[in-house]
Amino acid sequence: AAKGKNPAPVATPVAATGQANAAKSEAPKPLKDSVRILTSIEFLQGGVKVYESKPVVTNQVAAPERKAVVLQMDVPLQPLKPGLYLCQLNIIDDISGTFAFPRFPVLIREAQPPAASKAGN
Repeated sequence: AAKGKNPAPVATPVAATGQANAAKSEAPKPLKDSVRILTSIEFLQGGVKVYESKPVVTNQVAAPERKAVVLQMDVPLQPLKPGLYLCQLNIIDDISGTFAFPRFPVLIREAQPPAASKAGN
């Protein structure tokens, strides 16, 4: 992220174990012309890391009108048990040497079976 700018993470705050959760964030364009952003997401529970995604590398400004790099990753929730997690989005600008580690809560619930459809509908 650029100096003094923190990315605004957006993720589904409540999800079920049978779903995939999407985390999306924007990092303001660095002061340098080239871009190399490394991003990963961690799920922490009770101060212990229980999941970390593989890093995703972004080399382009996807929202030039906002001078921002758009970061998006899909996270499989099947390996995670239901409960409250603290998610940390790791954003590292490899070229400018800046970084941000915003955190936000996510509640994962037990997957609900699909509702039975009524006959005749």
